[in-house]
Amino acid sequence: MKPILSAEEMRACDQATIEKHKVPSLVLMERAAKAVADLIIDKYPEANQVCVLCGPGNNGGDGVAIARLLYLSGRQVKTVLMADESKYSAQLKEEIEIAESYGMDFALGFNEEKIQSSDLFVDAMFGIGLTRGLSGDYLAAAKLINNSNKPVVAVDIPSGYHTDCGKLLGEAGVMASDTITFAYMKKGLVLGECKEAAGEVHVADVGIYLDETDGKAMILEEADLKAIPKRGTTANKGSCGKILIIGGSENIYGALYLSAKAALTAGAGLTKVFTHKNNIDSIRQAIPEAMFYGYEEFEKEKLVESINWADVILMGPGLSTGKLSEEIVTTVLDNASVPLIIDADGINICANMKGALIKYAKENPVIMTPHLKEMERLCGIPVKDINYDMEKVARDFSCETNVTVVLKNFSTVIASNDKIFYSTSGNEALATPGSGDVLAGIITSFVAQGLPVADCGAIGAFFHGLCGKLKARDVGIKSMLASDIIEGIKIINVLT
Repeated sequence: MKPILSAEEMRACDQATIEKHKVPSLVLMERAAKAVADLIIDKYPEANQVCVLCGPGNNGGDGVAIARLLYLSGRQVKTVLMADESKYSAQLKEEIEIAESYGMDFALGFNEEKIQSSDLFVDAMFGIGLTRGLSGDYLAAAKLINNSNKPVVAVDIPSGYHTDCGKLLGEAGVMASDTITFAYMKKGLVLGECKEAAGEVHVADVGIYLDETDGKAMILEEADLKAIPKRGTTANKGSCGKILIIGGSENIYGALYLSAKAALTAGAGLTKVFTHKNNIDSIRQAIPEAMFYGYEEFEKEKLVESINWADVILMGPGLSTGKLSEEIVTTVLDNASVPLIIDADGINICANMKGALIKYAKENPVIMTPHLKEMERLCGIPVKDINYDMEKVARDFSCETNVTVVLKNFSTVIASNDKIFYSTSGNEALATPGSGDVLAGIITSFVAQGLPVADCGAIGAFFHGLCGKLKARDVGIKSMLASDIIEGIKIINVLT
């Protein structure tokens, strides 16, 4: 895991590096510029005419330094100083002096005609401090380069987006082919509209130091999968965990099947399905490896018997939200004493019995896996507001209930009280029905196998995303089915 920072946290890192570690700010700027110039030279060797759009602040200073390095490499560079000289930062002025000493000249103010022949654009208009939408020449420049069909490289973050939530702040922002961000990933680059606008994101080490990671959100990476327990040479089906999956209903079977199949494929031992009797014939045929019990009406004694057998319980996939389902959920919360994963309709039912949920979570680990609409039902905050405040919403609910929240979106935010994790391993192929049911099964399987419950939501989300991304290479983005994600589990298990 590595830190993923807000704008305020990044500014604090900059300041500490300069003041505490005595690294001159101009040195950091030169390192940042070299990282961008190197990427352009390596990735876009045929982009001979480069236009660098520079704002008034230190991001503009980065831009001038980038322009100088590209100029010295033999590229034809048009460097546009967008702002009035009275607004220049001290470092931008220094970089202009350096560039002029090499014989470079500048275009003062935005002029569309002068930059239309460019092969590549560098967006150095605004950095991580932007809090309002682009306007005037900056908006015109963003629209021009977006419509140019030419590569666009953004410096630190595309101009026009909020660094902490990725929200488009105005009418338009820069749409980049690549974004090079410095030292650490920024939260906005994986959230909101900025995730798409950023293109391919590169994190460049420029010597900015984060003295401690306590209290910082972390972004998961493939190395974190090493925490998943290996199967011991003396293992048996009982020692790999006993899972009870409560789901499915009279007319719904698919979600339950996907969760159970994913749990088994991810390495769970014994898996028992507690579902409506209408599903039993399907389970016999589709998952012969699973055990089952089918009910027609509420059977508390049989449910409690199954609860007492289990090491971990997954509750909710396809369960429906009628009276019978409510009785099942209530019985689980009143009688179980094992880790509990709550998904789908289990979440919708628990939204109306928060007191019982909190009581259970005080004594037992609980993981909930809501998408944004389910999170709205849990906390009462509209989806449109959750979308730009996922971290806070997930953290607040987790701290209130002691539940680990796996808040699903194109980037998933996981909150375990004050510990925050970001998972960005997947891609748009995961936007397919049943994807969340597979995720719930994977998380449950990891709990059963002994991965610390506090880590299962985060590592399970990253694992799930990677499964989908790898399998999409075989079946294609649009053709991905939830069952294909389960096939992706096998790919990762072979590779690891």
